[in-house]
Amino acid sequence: MNGVSLVSGSETLTGRKLIEKLLARGSPVIAPVAGAATQANETSRDNLCVLTWNRSSWFSTKAVVREALLRYGRIDSGWILHQAPPLFRNFAEVRSSDIETVLEQSIKGSIALTRELLPLLEKSDGFLGMVLPHQSGTVPNPLDSLAHGAFTGFSTSLIQEVKLNLWACAFISKSTNADEFTTRIIELENSKPAKLKGRWYQYTEQRRFFGGSTILDAP
Repeated sequence: MNGVSLVSGSETLTGRKLIEKLLARGSPVIAPVAGAATQANETSRDNLCVLTWNRSSWFSTKAVVREALLRYGRIDSGWILHQAPPLFRNFAEVRSSDIETVLEQSIKGSIALTRELLPLLEKSDGFLGMVLPHQSGTVPNPLDSLAHGAFTGFSTSLIQEVKLNLWACAFISKSTNADEFTTRIIELENSKPAKLKGRWYQYTEQRRFFGGSTILDAP
């Protein structure tokens, strides 16, 4: 059995493609999916374990990781995908509940899940990939920029801070081709190039004299 992977963000196209490719290579996958319940209810098929995850609840996040360990005994790879908040009206018309939704789900959820995974991944000399999928070319609203900035800033500092035995990096896609993007980042997880550890990989399909995809200190 290949290493056990936990992938958040299965509600996104990038998340679904990533899960599909990890399963195809024989890796068991844990997929937390958004739900209101704080208990991690399980739906399983083959090597895919789907767990209900209330992104705004610390208790639910702990329950997801606990249930994953009960099923597989370990987690070897963590893929944390940023999920952009829903489109809102002009910021002057945004309700306080809208702001709470962004803070609780788009920001707190990823941070809480990462915190629960870190000790397990460090223990198994595992892999952590922070993933920023492609976002539409529309002008981001303030709350979208808040969530995006929080994820990139958190990820940049985190992948440089983790213990040396944990191989951590981050990925950002500048392409709408989620299929090729996920293929590439799985290849990088497998090969673990030394220059990528603790840094960002920016994926683009563009072919230029000076290269397309690049490795960066920050996105």
